[in-house]
Amino acid sequence: MTRIVADSTCDLSQQECATLGVDRVPLTIQFEGATYLDGFDLTHEEFYAMMRKSPQLPTTSQANPTQFEEVFLPHLERGDDIVVVTISSKLSATMNSALIAAQSLDPTRIHVVDSLSGSFGASLLLRHAATLRDGGASAVEIAEALTALTPRLRLFAVVDTLKYLKMGGRLSPAAALLGGALGITPILCLEDGVIAPVGKVRGEEAGKKALLDIIQKGRPDPAYGIAFSHADAPEKLEHYLEFLCPHLGEIPVFKGSIGAAIGSHTGPGVIGVSFVSQE
Repeated sequence: MTRIVADSTCDLSQQECATLGVDRVPLTIQFEGATYLDGFDLTHEEFYAMMRKSPQLPTTSQANPTQFEEVFLPHLERGDDIVVVTISSKLSATMNSALIAAQSLDPTRIHVVDSLSGSFGASLLLRHAATLRDGGASAVEIAEALTALTPRLRLFAVVDTLKYLKMGGRLSPAAALLGGALGITPILCLEDGVIAPVGKVRGEEAGKKALLDIIQKGRPDPAYGIAFSHADAPEKLEHYLEFLCPHLGEIPVFKGSIGAAIGSHTGPGVIGVSFVSQE
């Protein structure tokens, strides 16, 4: 049997992981002198509540090889092969930890895939991995299929405030002040595994139209669905979906919550979309 493993930045809930048969390996979050396991002893809601009150940004640390080994070993002892999907190797050293653990235990039976994405983007790969596994695909076949998909995986996010980009040094104070005064916020994407700006909008209505334009130009492949996610803004996400869903046709829609991996950079209020492009 093939087992599927992800790191916690995939932002699948505990219930979704149980349904899909996905094991999670947590990253570590340091916040105001305390340490938490991402998605295990700190929920997304608790994370953003702390973030709103704190004058400092949280930091995240990659999952280490020992954590991966602890998840891998029971599966290997049962005779199972493993497919691992990690956050972009350009955003975290977590993939390298998974590779070290695989090399230590059995590299012929553990197959590590760099999502070149994260959060709701990586979740699409994991759902497809579960579908392939349930259809009888081998671990090698699943890993090869996911690796072939990653160049077509798209992720975009409309940021609610420039405050956290400024705090993280990704935006000058002058630019943040000007943007905030004008009500302008950026649209970010994950391009080749790295977070990059692709545009800017002013207000929620403009954000909705911008995402619609992105989706229509991106031509999502219905076979993989389309994932929407929010950073502590469930009602805002519903407003976006009310506008966007009539334009999506029959493509399956998944909803989720953005965790610390992206949220620590962008803060609460973000609305994101991810899909596999037809091209």
